[in-house]
Amino acid sequence: MPKTEMGFISTGGSIAKITFEIQNIQASGGPEFPKLVFPLEVKLAPFHNFSPGKDLIHPVSWMFISGELFSPQQRAVARFRDDVNIFADSSASHERQLRLEIPLDLMTVVRMEESREGDLWAGLKFNCFFAVHVSGAVGVQRFETGTTEPLYFSIPRSQWLERLLPQLGYGKLELIEVRISNGVRPEGLPKAVQEIRQARSYLAEGDWEKAVIHCRKTLETILDSRQLQIPAASRFALKVDTFIHDHLSSLSGGQAKLLAEEMKLLWEVCSSSAHPSPQDYFKRADAKFIVRNTTAILEYVGRLLT
Repeated sequence: MPKTEMGFISTGGSIAKITFEIQNIQASGGPEFPKLVFPLEVKLAPFHNFSPGKDLIHPVSWMFISGELFSPQQRAVARFRDDVNIFADSSASHERQLRLEIPLDLMTVVRMEESREGDLWAGLKFNCFFAVHVSGAVGVQRFETGTTEPLYFSIPRSQWLERLLPQLGYGKLELIEVRISNGVRPEGLPKAVQEIRQARSYLAEGDWEKAVIHCRKTLETILDSRQLQIPAASRFALKVDTFIHDHLSSLSGGQAKLLAEEMKLLWEVCSSSAHPSPQDYFKRADAKFIVRNTTAILEYVGRLLT
């Protein structure tokens, strides 16, 4: 059972306790709005202000809790904040359960899984805000903050894979990451990235033809990003073969052939949008398929170039 104690930053000591059971950790909302849920047991005690000859007891209100989730250790992946609203006075310490929901995004979930080896190692760091009330009277005397050191723990592999990861939406939605250069590094493909962004924008607007046109331009700007020792007016197929031969020499024969044929075929299909054709030549499914494949090629070539 991971547990930690928290005191006021100004005075130290212990004013609150936080514990939870690892087996009670839940997940929900995936893949659109994934979140991890920690059922916390929180306990608050009044503040004892010791002075010569007397012990003043100040009621305390725990107002909210915030902090960071780490996974693995030392890498913060999400922030959270939630209301607590617990009051403790001289009569007794007060306990309650708090359902702490930590919002994630699917890319974060993917990276957490990629860095996992066996059990999932994680950590929580808490920051809290308190109101200290006047001893024996009505009113707030001051406000205090508290913090903890990171609380590290591991979620068993079976629990993570069988119960939590599926509820986070892992594997239910494919994400393709495109490395975007600021235009300074020579290995970047900023113009091609700009074109695929345009394609995705038109896809969202429902203009399938323009989405496909910008996919064709994406493929062309990939080739234009490097100098080719052939005439600028050369056929697209020759440009593809020359680009792969001159700048992607790490590819084996089979890999080079696969990439070349994919680029040539995709460009040929996309080029239909530049010729006279019915306005509804491309449907939604066609445009989504073409944008997805073009994005994958851009991501693949970008990684090879870096």
